[in-house]
Amino acid sequence: MLSEPPAGYLQDAGARVAAADWSETETVALELSEFQFQPAALVFREGVPTRLTLRNVGDRSHTFVSEEFFKAIAAQKLVSADGEVGNPYLETIEVRSGEEKQLYFVPVTKGSYPLECSFLLHDVFGMEGLIIIE
Repeated sequence: MLSEPPAGYLQDAGARVAAADWSETETVALELSEFQFQPAALVFREGVPTRLTLRNVGDRSHTFVSEEFFKAIAAQKLVSADGEVGNPYLETIEVRSGEEKQLYFVPVTKGSYPLECSFLLHDVFGMEGLIIIE
């Protein structure tokens, strides 16, 4: 775990995660496949603890990339079959074919954030979306 958040990330993410009422967690699911996010738009509510389930139903690995969104949230943990990473400062989340990952976070900064898969040409073939914190 980093002692200080990287530049551009929330400086008080740990405090926000600690103060959240995780018994009130909302769950949102996103499927990744060739070549789309389903749904293509995700909406989160500011301050509401959230579990985002990323499930790859495609035949190829895909990524969930939204740098500005990652900087607008206080991430508690990223959970996969391989284990758990606490208080992550994310740049990308890779989800292999058949894999599921869960990101627990508190949305902090209202706005609209582009979402894409960073694998070569996946965005060109339509693997793009939008994330909204309202």
